[in-house]
Amino acid sequence: MKRLLLALLTLTAAIPHARADAPQRIVSLNQCLDAVLVELVPTERIAAISHYSRDPLRSPIAELAQRLPITYESAEEIVALRPDLVLASRHSAIPTRNALRRVGIHYELFDVAFSLDESLAQIRRIAALVGNTAGGEALVGRIEHAIEAARLPPGARRLTAAVYSTGGNTAGANTVTDDLMQIVGLDNLAARYGIRTHQPLQLELLVAAPPDLLLVGEIPDAAGTQAARIVQHRALRKVPSLRWDFPVRFMYCSGPTIVEEVVALAAARDALYATSRRQAAR
Repeated sequence: MKRLLLALLTLTAAIPHARADAPQRIVSLNQCLDAVLVELVPTERIAAISHYSRDPLRSPIAELAQRLPITYESAEEIVALRPDLVLASRHSAIPTRNALRRVGIHYELFDVAFSLDESLAQIRRIAALVGNTAGGEALVGRIEHAIEAARLPPGARRLTAAVYSTGGNTAGANTVTDDLMQIVGLDNLAARYGIRTHQPLQLELLVAAPPDLLLVGEIPDAAGTQAARIVQHRALRKVPSLRWDFPVRFMYCSGPTIVEEVVALAAARDALYATSRRQAAR
């Protein structure tokens, strides 16, 4: 019995707990911050998340977000929630942030994570704020493990690739997606053309010099619109690139989504290798 009690005490001590002074009513005003927050705290500590997180196409936590309170970022509703911590981004409404400051509500401001290192640092910062550094390190560990598993095998041929989403939007240099593409062995065509962050990539460039791999993201509710027709253009269907589904949510947020994204990029790379081997065997 003493041994069992000692084992239980040891196990309990190993389970990370939130600090005694950790915030218990947290509001997040950004869907990318939302996705990290729900990994690090139980839902009962979340007073509200951004309404954007309920978007099934752009949000990585859309299903969970349907069961959580949301905010439309007005100062009145946030104050009414009585939060002891608000996670805000540079895109959050300035009047709302000013109002929170005036009434003494603590908020932390976050920049957009434009690189893998910035994304991991953001996870660690949120984890420290919510009193769960161990959970933050565990999440970072999962991401780093997925990245290592997806790295280009030694001696394998690098490929060219481009992301092409609704409206012709792409992920250029200075994005987490570009970092991950480089890691798995995909040279980003958009970065070669000098495109930075998320901007349109001209269709003519893809047709003139098609990449080995075309990572295509389409938004179903945009079907029939000019933005959707760009992705479905007949000229694009004639290029010899291997087309691979690339959900648009990968381009909106990093954080926990990195695990899913890097696995998808490695799968696309390996599919192209397999296609090349079959063609060479004919």
